[in-house]
Amino acid sequence: MPFDPFRFIAGVEKKSPKLAHVMVMTFLSFLSPFNRHLKAKMLDWTDEKAVIAVKRRRRVRNHVGSIHAGALFTLGETCAGLVIIRNFPFAHYRPLMSDVRVTYAKQARGDVVGECIIPASQIARMKAEIEAGDVPLVEVYTAISNDQGEVIANVATTWQVKAWNLVRKPDQAT
Repeated sequence: MPFDPFRFIAGVEKKSPKLAHVMVMTFLSFLSPFNRHLKAKMLDWTDEKAVIAVKRRRRVRNHVGSIHAGALFTLGETCAGLVIIRNFPFAHYRPLMSDVRVTYAKQARGDVVGECIIPASQIARMKAEIEAGDVPLVEVYTAISNDQGEVIANVATTWQVKAWNLVRKPDQAT
């Protein structure tokens, strides 16, 4: 991918963080249309952290009126994915989630916030593995909390990050 919109947005962020946060979520809804239904709002996005809010509204509710488990999963995966792509831009890397585990602690009866933090040391380890020609796997955790700060769910996602030259084309044999 020659143009990396997220790198461009990171440049916009230096002048207007709020505008950049809206741009990230807007672009993400085009890149991954499935995310559009969340109508999530980015609260913070750095090299080590993504914080995203989702309001409890009809389109994300389940049969008992709380936020659907699938929406909570999507929030957790989105937080983690945005930290990954902030550090491994699409122009050079293909990040891909390869595993997920979600532990639901309570019903999400109100608005929720997902927060993912990846320590700089973990990012540095991944970059070193890539430099050595390896394909790193990293397990990332996103905590999803309600308005009272209670943990609603924990989402553990495992990400594989490959340099584009290591990605097989669809017409290549496995």
